[in-house]
Amino acid sequence: MNSFQRKSLYAALAGAGALGVTATADAVSVNPNGLGQVLIYPYYTVNADAAGNAYNSLLSVVNTDSSAKAVKVRFLEGRNSREVLDFNLFLSKFDVWTAGIVPSTTGGARIITTDNSCTIPANSALKAGVNFVNFGYVGDGGGDGLDRTKEGYVEIILMASYTSTNCTSIVVTHVNGTPLCQTAKHPLSDTSAKNDASGTTGGLFGGMT
Repeated sequence: MNSFQRKSLYAALAGAGALGVTATADAVSVNPNGLGQVLIYPYYTVNADAAGNAYNSLLSVVNTDSSAKAVKVRFLEGRNSREVLDFNLFLSKFDVWTAGIVPSTTGGARIITTDNSCTIPANSALKAGVNFVNFGYVGDGGGDGLDRTKEGYVEIILMASYTSTNCTSIVVTHVNGTPLCQTAKHPLSDTSAKNDASGTTGGLFGGMT
């Protein structure tokens, strides 16, 4: 399995109610100002135009809040909404994270970034570029090829916020443009991120071009 399929923190926090989901239908609303705890980017593509030039999709998410945050980033292909990649992203206060979805050399799509924000797994893989995978849809009847990953949509889900004095907040905060992440004395991990979580405070917005 691809090492970038990271669900442990998401599952732990969701199980603890950190996503703030309730059984009532009116618990979910759309913020007219574009801020919230869940962002849905309705379409990405790396398909080619009529001249054979492939598109790139450029993704951004902004933390407008004064507390650090953990978010789940999920990429889903467009045919049957099967997940093709996910990872945990940590935003320091007032942080901006950017990445590009570009064609891969394997016939599908991949994500690449120059951003230093912390991730689990470690950000070094994303900087080199991570291919989208077909594990989630092989055998579903929609075709097993990686070409299915060439278009789809993105979900970013807020999992937790962190007070400024706890370890997770400190190691994900940018100092001269670079956070400590996994190089800290107490390195970032699923366990530390779960233990330091202090609810959710919203304040995310983003865009894709």
